Amino acid sequence: MANSQNPQVLRNSLKNLNKLSSFLKTDRAILMICIGIAFVFWLFTKLSYPFRSQVSIKVEYNLSKDKVLALPAPELIDINIEASGWELLKFYFVKKKYVIDVDVSDNSPKTLNAAALKAKLLSQFPENVSIIEINPDLIQFKPEDFAVKKVPVRVDNQLQLSAQFILKDSLKVYPDSVEIRGPVSIVNSIESWQTNPINFNALESSFTKKIYLKKHPNKAIRLVPDQVDVEGTVEQITEKSLEVDIVKLGVPDSLLLVLLPQKVKISCIVGLSDFDLISPNDFRVTADFSKVKLNDRTTVRLELEDYPGFVDKIRMQPKEVDFIIRSKK
Repeated sequence: MANSQNPQVLRNSLKNLNKLSSFLKTDRAILMICIGIAFVFWLFTKLSYPFRSQVSIKVEYNLSKDKVLALPAPELIDINIEASGWELLKFYFVKKKYVIDVDVSDNSPKTLNAAALKAKLLSQFPENVSIIEINPDLIQFKPEDFAVKKVPVRVDNQLQLSAQFILKDSLKVYPDSVEIRGPVSIVNSIESWQTNPINFNALESSFTKKIYLKKHPNKAIRLVPDQVDVEGTVEQITEKSLEVDIVKLGVPDSLLLVLLPQKVKISCIVGLSDFDLISPNDFRVTADFSKVKLNDRTTVRLELEDYPGFVDKIRMQPKEVDFIIRSKK
């Protein structure tokens, strides 16, 4: 069986070679070969020209264990380089690790300018690679003692509640404080820490949500924890109206002042859970006659001096009342 197949395979191979030989003699094949040769020459010529490219080089800092950098230090530096196409191909495909080592173990402030950075890089780069630009071109290092401090968390409240709904109480945060770790000069200057914005649109129900704390621009600052739980109690609101007695102040002992009317109507917005808890005794409305020239006027302005902290949009009607002066017998 195998012997019968071998002549057939040989005949097919010869047939394919004849087809290829015939094709290579055609104008189309000659054109394609010429284009291929021209492309190879073009590619070799092109890659001999200078090109520019950007690379990112890692920066590693050698610090004492009990020190941190007080100034923000870059983890990567962007380098614009120039070299021939062949050199750039070798630069990218040869797996060599380029790193800028910065020794600040002596704990003294240092500055690396463009010239110093360029010298560190050129000592690693191939000879035919030129550095055109370094960004950033200046790095400052200021080692400081490591410090830890606990501060309260403040919520960046961006809640949007639906109409007829309010927050029953202030937002609760768990945990309510965060531990800040980093350079002593920065840590000691911080008195509180803010969360990322908490956003809800058309909110109508109570919620609990995890929110990350805002990051510090200096990556040496660490937060423990870096997120908190924020809890809010939302309830529907309604309006309540009450009649409150007016308290007279500054009335001379020799006079009797009669107010017309003797009560004032107060309307306010309150959550449903507090509706039945409000009474007229929770409000204090006064008429201070020590501020009125009794012989020149017949009205006195009313002042709302006290009211519950959980009510909103208080309206008082009327805002001033008439009075009649009578002598005491």
